[in-house]
Amino acid sequence: MLIQTYSSDQRETSLAADELTRSIRDDKNASLLVAYTNAHHNPAVIAASLAETKVPFLIASSCLGSLICNDVHAKADAGLSVLSITDEDGAFGVGSADCSEVSAFDAGASALESALKNAGRPFESPSLIWCALPPGEEEDILNGFTSVVGEQVPIFGGSAADNTVEGNWFICTQQHSGANCVAVAVMYPSSPLGLSYSSGYKPTNTEFIATKANNRHILELNGTAASVAYNEATNGLINNQLSGGQILGLTSTAPLGRPVQLENGALNYLLCHPDQVCEDGGLNVFSQVTEGEELVLMEGSIASLTARAERVINNAIMLLPDDREPAGVLLVYCAGCRLTVGDEIHPMLESLQKTFGHLPICGTYTFGEQGRFLDGTNRHGNLMISAVVFSKW
Repeated sequence: MLIQTYSSDQRETSLAADELTRSIRDDKNASLLVAYTNAHHNPAVIAASLAETKVPFLIASSCLGSLICNDVHAKADAGLSVLSITDEDGAFGVGSADCSEVSAFDAGASALESALKNAGRPFESPSLIWCALPPGEEEDILNGFTSVVGEQVPIFGGSAADNTVEGNWFICTQQHSGANCVAVAVMYPSSPLGLSYSSGYKPTNTEFIATKANNRHILELNGTAASVAYNEATNGLINNQLSGGQILGLTSTAPLGRPVQLENGALNYLLCHPDQVCEDGGLNVFSQVTEGEELVLMEGSIASLTARAERVINNAIMLLPDDREPAGVLLVYCAGCRLTVGDEIHPMLESLQKTFGHLPICGTYTFGEQGRFLDGTNRHGNLMISAVVFSKW
């Protein structure tokens, strides 16, 4: 297994794509390309250029650029980056579908079936499903995936993002492209993977019950209008938005968490990010909430959010078999956290380079994160981080 990363900061899409494609052509035996790009780029131009390599690829836009780190570069805002996997003894396939043509569930199932077929392993469960999803119906897409392969295959990845939360995100493969595209890569690597999915937040003592909720709209918490209950619990964090408005930036350090108990008794928390106060006093959030569900107010800081990238990569490395050496990393880092930490993202990358300089790392900033806790269940969450570590042998 060989992992290589490439990046370009050329502002013009054609120049950036050509620069990367020239480098990738030298990687003659590549098995899969995973690309992340600033939303200002033209996906059709990137796709046409990568298609020249004759290697299956997946492209998704990332908030304010992408992340790349190796022994030469440590960039938090790369305009276009690519992680290349070369594994002659493995198998890889990419599939896609359009949610504007079929339901989100059917799009997930169709995209995964295509990926399995393209990998040449249609009746064998992959070691990993890596996905790029359109924001909005991620849970239904995940259910579409599991309808094909069951619930035991780990699903990792993230939801595409833009720079302004205006819907200018895109996902692209050789078959589909656009804001509603579902893209999935199935991986049958010849060496083990290390997988970690986590949050950088701590639970507080404040607990809620979602007494009225519908999908991604929480109407009441503990029998009180959700916005009022949340505002009181956070000491007036959204005072000025109680009549309605966008609260995405305000709530990044105080999300809601769903407790997930592991077999060893420990608790993990799947995060849920409030993004809007509605006219009815409810809260819109970026993931589905079930009526009667327990929610915990979480707390985070810039220091905790910048420290967790190194921690989650280390966790994934520790989950490799003892005799295996890491070869590279795919990293997913929430765009909400990226916007919250601001310029502190650059010291974070410098720290990653100092710690993992020998490892090529490629990452994306997403509007939703998909991953699996150690309880074996795949979930969609917000303000999360994940790492997939590939091993050399």
